[in-house]
This record gives sequence, structure tokens and C-alpha cells, in this order.
Amino acid sequence: MLEQWRADQLLRVAKVYSLSSPINLAQGADDDYPVESDDGSEHFLLDIWRPKRNVRKARFQLRYRRDIVLARLCTSVPHTNPDGLQLGFPHMHRYRESDGDKWAEKVDGTTDLTSALDYFCKAVNLPAPDLQGGLA
Repeated sequence: MLEQWRADQLLRVAKVYSLSSPINLAQGADDDYPVESDDGSEHFLLDIWRPKRNVRKARFQLRYRRDIVLARLCTSVPHTNPDGLQLGFPHMHRYRESDGDKWAEKVDGTTDLTSALDYFCKAVNLPAPDLQGGLA
């Protein structure tokens, strides 16, 4: 478990893609991409997941140490927080020291998957990626 100050610090640190390959946003994509802090001292994984059937559904996630989810954006599935509050979509999960990624908050202004990915990248201090694969 990470202390909250450390998780917040990791989210704020400027990040770059470790490889120059474009991000696949095509339906059926289920990939992770290595990301690192701009000074190379910290390493992360950016997960991109899209099912084959629901064109509006995607999950963008940033992991640290392979198993600690620092942030996740879900585009088309409702979520219920531990206190019972129900959220629509899209919504953003951010790491909480005592609860990991169980809590989420509603996100506005993401009208399509590209804008959702841009929003997510800004939230985790990562440049918008080069994209491959259509959104169809």
C-alpha cells in the first residue's frame, strides 16, 4: 500500500512514454504501454482496454509497481462508491490510501473516446499519445 502523499506525488510527476509506438484505440484493444517519469526514476504502465462490441466503452488506467492502480477512467459503465453513491459515466477513479481505486468521481466534458483519453492523460500528467487504429 502507498501512503496518500506518495500516490499524489506519483500522479503529479511529469511522465513520458518509454517506447515511441502509437497507442491502439481500436475495438478489441487490450494493451499496456510502459511509461516513466521524465527523469526515468519511476516506471508505470498505461493500460488501454476496449471491448469488441460496445463502441463507447473503454478503460484507461495508470498502474505503478504493476499492481497499484493510481488512476482509471471508465467511459460507459456506471459505478457505485463504497458509501452507496451511484455515478454514471464517464467517471474517474483515483488512488486512496485506505481504499485503493474503489472510489470514483463523475467526469464532465469527455464526449468521445479521444477526448476521454486526452482528459485522462492530463489528469495523470502524461502527454496525449499518438494513436493508431480507428475508433470504429
